[in-house]
Amino acid sequence: MSTEIKKEVKCPGCGAMSQARMWSGINAEVNPNLRLSVLEESLFDWTCPHCGYQAMLAYPCLYHDKSRRFMIYILPGEPDPKKAAGISAQFPQLRGVRKRVTGSLATLKEKILLFEDGLDDRAAELVKLLLALVLANSTGKRVEQGFYCTCDEEKDRIGFSFFVEGEEEPVRRMTSFAAYRQALAIAESILPPDGDDFLLVNETFARALLYRYRHGGEMPEPAQPQAEQQAPAAPAPQTTPPEPEKEQQTAPAAEPEPSEPEQPETPEQTETSPAETAQPADEAVPQSQPRTEQILGPAADPVAKPVAEWVAKPVAETIAEAIDEPEDTQETPVDFSILETPTGEEPPENKMGE
Repeated sequence: MSTEIKKEVKCPGCGAMSQARMWSGINAEVNPNLRLSVLEESLFDWTCPHCGYQAMLAYPCLYHDKSRRFMIYILPGEPDPKKAAGISAQFPQLRGVRKRVTGSLATLKEKILLFEDGLDDRAAELVKLLLALVLANSTGKRVEQGFYCTCDEEKDRIGFSFFVEGEEEPVRRMTSFAAYRQALAIAESILPPDGDDFLLVNETFARALLYRYRHGGEMPEPAQPQAEQQAPAAPAPQTTPPEPEKEQQTAPAAEPEPSEPEQPETPEQTETSPAETAQPADEAVPQSQPRTEQILGPAADPVAKPVAEWVAKPVAETIAEAIDEPEDTQETPVDFSILETPTGEEPPENKMGE
């Protein structure tokens, strides 16, 4: 079943207190409407009933698709995979279930689309990385983000959209589906069987996989700066007062950027869960902006900041609730019409919705 949470929040617009409806767990089979809300980018929206202020709340949430055998745990911000490591050992019935941890609502949506299309995100991330490298070399610009769009195995193509530095519109790139098959063969030959534990599969994961394929070993850690490797020599004692330094000519300081809008507050913010207490204090902030400025998707900043820590529950507790369901749960038909893409020679419409 899906687990609903209601908490009091303070509106940044008018200061009034009201209840926010949140979900710590989503069962895609039992509640297909919640699945659609995730794909339509509306599940995490919040509107103040007093003044109409609109915001997006990002908070820890476990998405579970029992029939397709995958779980995605979103820990907004920059999740540490070590926090989720070893949890599967507490639930042997989850062996063989794909388990992922992600840090943004955009990547949550991307993972759902990949798994529903029957793809392995480890291979897809590798193809995406190679396409991004080619795109960066051809344009001379930095590729900031990339997302899976769609695939058509019969037409031998798979597509991604990329957000390039200085470009407002995403750049679509298609490649042969055979490239995905090759990437899948590489992943399966190097990596352990999928489903053992929660994985953070992203660009860093793909770069490490590519390095292992090319060099046959683990990717080395980045070299420490020279200043950190050697301790600075002690300064010689001065016998005369030092001369004052010449004033350095600098460019006029830039105007300070406008401060971000205030975030919804809650009287229970001090009640944190054990799973979230390790997060830095500056990350325990909800992402809350006017709807016109913040859209759930890669067109905006895809790294969502976590909502106040009181939303979170221990990961193990959330997983236990998700799998503690009767086996005879009645299936509900799911409307997949929003996933359909047009046919033709042109690249199909992007499922991510940019």
